[in-house]
Amino acid sequence: MTMNDFAPKKRAATTPDVVKEYTDSNGRKLLITAEFKTFNDRLDIAAITIQTTDLNSPITRRMLTEIPLDKLFREDLAIESEHLKRMLRNRKGTTAHKGRQHTDADLLAVAEIYEAAFKARIPVQKSVADAFGISVSTAAKRIMAARSRGFITSTEESK
Repeated sequence: MTMNDFAPKKRAATTPDVVKEYTDSNGRKLLITAEFKTFNDRLDIAAITIQTTDLNSPITRRMLTEIPLDKLFREDLAIESEHLKRMLRNRKGTTAHKGRQHTDADLLAVAEIYEAAFKARIPVQKSVADAFGISVSTAAKRIMAARSRGFITSTEESK
């Protein structure tokens, strides 16, 4: 059985968090995309895609060793991490409001936290629950309300 006999694993299509263009020492341009995810409460790179802008030249081992990945995405990781921390910190002091209708401002706040957590690939329901000081089931109901009013347009939801 050869390698070609195996079917590749299907991955859900995701939008890259960062797209960078890098020029190597020979002047060849590479397009590098990265996806971020939270590992042990720390935002880091989960996936990288590298492709040449000139499809007539291959990606060589030398090209790969030359790419400074740690420096290339350091600033973007810091910005995303700080944005998520700020979103969660701004919501720490709020309390739950049982049985009342939520205003557009309330649901927009839920949507902001949802989008930040979704982008950081951390559990969205738990992030909303922690930010508002509510249970996960209540957070799920608020997420559904925000989605039904059109404030959340993401089709995937991590639990």
